[in-house]
Amino acid sequence: METQFIQAPSAELRVLDLGALRRIFVKGTAVHNGQKTSAIETIDTPYTLATLRLLVKLKGDWWLDELERRSNPKYIRQRLEGLIKRFGDLSGAKVLDIGSGSGSSALVMLDSGAQSVHGVEPNPDFVALANQRAQEENLADKTNFVQITDTSNLPFDNHKFDLITFNAVLEHIEPQKRPAILQEAWRCLKPGGLLVITETPNKIFPYDGHTTHLPFLPWLPLNWAVSLAKKYSRNSPRGLTKEQYIAEGIVGSSFWQIKKALPEAVCLNLQGGDARWKISLKPNRAALSPVLKLSELLLKTLKIPLAACLPVLDLVFKK
Repeated sequence: METQFIQAPSAELRVLDLGALRRIFVKGTAVHNGQKTSAIETIDTPYTLATLRLLVKLKGDWWLDELERRSNPKYIRQRLEGLIKRFGDLSGAKVLDIGSGSGSSALVMLDSGAQSVHGVEPNPDFVALANQRAQEENLADKTNFVQITDTSNLPFDNHKFDLITFNAVLEHIEPQKRPAILQEAWRCLKPGGLLVITETPNKIFPYDGHTTHLPFLPWLPLNWAVSLAKKYSRNSPRGLTKEQYIAEGIVGSSFWQIKKALPEAVCLNLQGGDARWKISLKPNRAALSPVLKLSELLLKTLKIPLAACLPVLDLVFKK
C-alpha cells in the first residue's frame, strides 16, 4: 500500500492508497463545518491522489470541509435535499446549480435522483476541479460544469430547468447585481419549477454568524460594517478591502429583497413547516420548538414565512 504526503496550510496529510479508497491521516488542523478543528484524525475518500492535491491547493484549510460536503449525509444532503423534498422532487429533475463551486452540491443532487445538473461558476479552477471529481465518480455524463463570469446573462433557453439552486451563494454576490441574476435564473426556470435558496445569511438578523461573527453588523451601512470588520472580525481575516468582504459574504440577503426581485414568485415556505424543519437540522435545540411553532403561526397571519426571520435563509419559490 503506497503512502503519499500532501501539505495543507495547517496540516500534513498522509494519504494511504487502499485501492478503491484513499485513507487520509491528518496531523494538524483543518476547517470542518465552518470551524477549525483537530478532532478528525482520519477520513476515507474515493478521490485519487491527483484530485486530492488539486483540492488542497484550491481550498487550503477548507479541504476537509469540501470533502465533508460531499460525503457527510448531515451536511449539504440533509439541508439541500431535505428542503427540496419538502416541496418537490429531485427524481428525474434537470437542475441548474448557480455558483456550483467545486461541484459538491451538484453531485449530491445526482445522488438524490436528479437526471442532470448544469453547474455555472465564475472561478475556472473550481470548474476544473468539479469536472475532475465528476469524471472520477463516473458522473460526467450527467454533469456540465462551466465557467461563467456574468450569471445575469446565462446561455440557456427559457424554461429549460425543473429546479434552480443557489446553495450558500447569494451572499457572495455583489448586492446590486443580485436582482438581475435572480431574474435571469427565473427566466430559465420552467413554469411549476422551483427556485431554491439555501444557507444565505439573513440580513434582518442582528448577528453576522457567517463572515465576521460580530453583533449588529447586518444592520449597519456597508461602509460602517466593513470598517468594523477590518478591526474586529472574529472569523474572516481582518484588513480586507470592501470588495473582498463582499466576496466573503458580509452582506446577507432577505426574504423581502428576493421577493422584490421576483414579485411573481410564490414562496412555498408559507405552507408552514419551517419550525419543524429548523429543529430537524439541530435536534439539540428542540427546546426552542414551541417558540418557533408559535412564531410561525403568528407570522403566517402576516403572510411572512418563519424562514424569513431565522438567521439563515432556506427558501423555496415556485414559478
